[in-house]
Amino acid sequence: MDIAAESARLKTAVPSVYLDQWVWVRLTLAAGGTPRDPADTQVLDAVRQAAEAGVVFPLSATHYHETTRITHPRQRADLARTMVSISHCRTLCSERILLRDQFLEAMHMSFGKPTFRRTPPQSLGIGAGWAFTGKRLQLQLRRSTEVVDPATLPEGMAEGFRRATQYAEYQLLAGPQDSDLPHLRQLGYQPEKLEEARQGRLGWETFYADLLADDPISAAELRVRVQAREIIHEHLKLLNDLCAEYRMDLLQATGAGPERRKASRRRMTAFVDLVPSVRVAVDVKTHRFRNAAKEWDLNTVHDIDAVSLAVPYCHVVVPDREIADLLGRSKAGPRNGTHVLRGLRDLPDLLADLARTAATSHHRVSDEDWVRQGEEFCMTMEDLQRHGTAPAGG
Repeated sequence: MDIAAESARLKTAVPSVYLDQWVWVRLTLAAGGTPRDPADTQVLDAVRQAAEAGVVFPLSATHYHETTRITHPRQRADLARTMVSISHCRTLCSERILLRDQFLEAMHMSFGKPTFRRTPPQSLGIGAGWAFTGKRLQLQLRRSTEVVDPATLPEGMAEGFRRATQYAEYQLLAGPQDSDLPHLRQLGYQPEKLEEARQGRLGWETFYADLLADDPISAAELRVRVQAREIIHEHLKLLNDLCAEYRMDLLQATGAGPERRKASRRRMTAFVDLVPSVRVAVDVKTHRFRNAAKEWDLNTVHDIDAVSLAVPYCHVVVPDREIADLLGRSKAGPRNGTHVLRGLRDLPDLLADLARTAATSHHRVSDEDWVRQGEEFCMTMEDLQRHGTAPAGG
């Protein structure tokens, strides 16, 4: 497999930089005039300039998950305001859609099914819907019982509708006010269910860490087992669906059998290693499990989710320091053609290079139907009222 060609196949068409949540928090503090480090103000300026030049700073589903865990509405709103003003709610596509493409490419390379190489799905889109389902959420206008096509609206109303959609995306990231919760619960809002699912995923990792403490194994064997656990727990349904779709028996394709156990195991491992996002997650988790002194927490699970998508698709990734170290040990950055930074010191210089690339690129993100040149993202009810899309008194 041509690793360079595969990494280029997945990269976003425009220069992209994935910032972990801690970076967005630091930028928010700098934007509010209380930088944690004096250099953060320069980093914020560099990020804003790069965004204006056409560099994209996409959010992911992980950003939405982590932001909802902030309990104070004002802190969520301040953080969301910084994230939205720079990212314009551009998001990486749903993990399931991106992983489907990656698995199909690995099946093609390993087993010849499908028989052709696919064009990767569009990895960059707009909003929470794109991040969670791969479909852009659209507000609906209704006239009586009929849905009104926004394209048929008069110019003034169309402009207001566009701004209202911006405001809705901001609200999806910032989350509800405490006063909104009783009504939302009547509509079925149950954030504790999401927290239960998160804790279940954390429990899956801590359970295995406890097992390893009583049954140490070699590094090579650990990686094989972590890879198997990753497929079983995170991707088994998707893999089974794809095998059924292409009428392929995976065990037969890998030559599984009592007399060929080692050979089939090697083939299965090699096949899964061709799925870039899974390989990133497996390598990071393997190195993490080898350090028995480090306890697992939910932030670690979220961070691994984030980098497993961001590293294959983005040109620069800024994770937290521990995850950056683990990515460095596994050579995930060079293998995917990605700059992985351990901090913010080198980010401004990289952004300057990416901004120059964006300025000369034939590929640019078209914002005219979303956020126009020089326009501030709509994040307040007052702005909506100025465009006639919210009732007076809001």
